[in-house]
Amino acid sequence: MSRYLRPPNTSLFVRNVADDTRCVSEDLRREFGRYGPIVDVYVPLDFYTRRPRGFAYVQYPFFRWLN
Repeated sequence: MSRYLRPPNTSLFVRNVADDTRCVSEDLRREFGRYGPIVDVYVPLDFYTRRPRGFAYVQYPFFRWLN
């Protein structure tokens, strides 16, 4: 399959996510929800400490070209 036939990427990589907040995914959902509907927010956790690793992914349902 050609790379041009694949659906466009609809996830956004977010860096420098503070790990001291309790509800990181809800905070990100509230902040980035202003730009469109959100399908999922994924915040990877450290294996040993179970704290956020400092980055996250916000997934939108579709890709929209910005004019």
